[in-house]
Amino acid sequence: MKKKILFIGPIGDFGGRELETGFMAKSLSKDFDVEILSTGNLTLISQIFDFVPTEIVQTLNECIYKNSFRFRILSYLSRIKSNQKKDKYSFVSNTLAKRLGYRDFALNQLRIKINNFDIIILCMQLTSNYLKEIVEYSHGLQKPTVLRTSTTIKESDITEKDWLKEITLFIHHSESNAKKLEFIENYNYTLIDQCTFKEEEMLQIKSVETFKNLLYVGRISEEKGIVDFVELFNKLETDLTLKIVGDGEQMKELRVKSESNKNIELLGFLNQDEIVKQFQDTHAIIIPSYEESGPFVGLEAMASARLIISTKVGAMPERLKGLKNQFWFNVSDSNSLIKVLGDIKKLSNQQIKNIAEENRLRYLDNYQMDKIESQYKNAIFKL
Repeated sequence: MKKKILFIGPIGDFGGRELETGFMAKSLSKDFDVEILSTGNLTLISQIFDFVPTEIVQTLNECIYKNSFRFRILSYLSRIKSNQKKDKYSFVSNTLAKRLGYRDFALNQLRIKINNFDIIILCMQLTSNYLKEIVEYSHGLQKPTVLRTSTTIKESDITEKDWLKEITLFIHHSESNAKKLEFIENYNYTLIDQCTFKEEEMLQIKSVETFKNLLYVGRISEEKGIVDFVELFNKLETDLTLKIVGDGEQMKELRVKSESNKNIELLGFLNQDEIVKQFQDTHAIIIPSYEESGPFVGLEAMASARLIISTKVGAMPERLKGLKNQFWFNVSDSNSLIKVLGDIKKLSNQQIKNIAEENRLRYLDNYQMDKIESQYKNAIFKL
């Protein structure tokens, strides 16, 4: 009989966490019975369904809606009052519900779920809601818990968190993130990075040989730094063009800052097939993030043999260590960006091609999909 794995995390519709959780679940579903419980809200367009069927995915609010008449009524009333076209489960965690014990009931639903599984895999940040309670409850039942950390671990994230020692295994993208938790007693971790999920298509893209445009792919939010980058880009005297793929809470602000620059094009959200087409037409990927664990787009750039211009964030310094692609900049320092762009402009076509192909070779050596899948399987089997 197969062991049962429950994935828990704030899974939504779009983003690296959705893609990675889906890939992990798909990789392990061949050897385990897998289910996914999202502590956030998602819809049928979520990218997680690129990997797994809808029947193994459920949201915490859906559980609460189905198992509590009181919260079901409150959800119904909240939906009428808001007059918004969202699914009925999105209204379960309304203001009145939170006053009337929503969190306690939610924790009880989590415990009921956990009781039915052998291994709990948490795709979360250290500050994610319910993480502490899930870890402590699972530990009390002697169920192995695995935390796949996401985003940059900050000093403020690890204060007063003695319960972290109850996590069986940490999975990190980078050694730099892993080292921040070395204070944990009996600290057990492994490093597993990401891969591109359009690997075959990315690897078939002809390597770049020139430098005339930039592409950003990611969430339009504060930690991604894209709004601040556009401010820098607006100040440059350059013929470079910039395409921006993504959506998020800072989209309105981004439109305002971009509208006067004819060299910037906002493309909004694109699916994975459409993103591959954008990679075919671009020369360099820009990563202006302040906080990341990956980022995912960095490996897409490597697989597609593109130049990478990045802040020293997440796993990027480790991914590019020893390569000629050392185009680092600081979002708050325009001179650092000017220098990097100037350095690339001085390169010959052959030099650009060599750097791009070296990036692809690093991807092939370390990050191919079957290698990452095997690493996940090995880590879980060892539990």
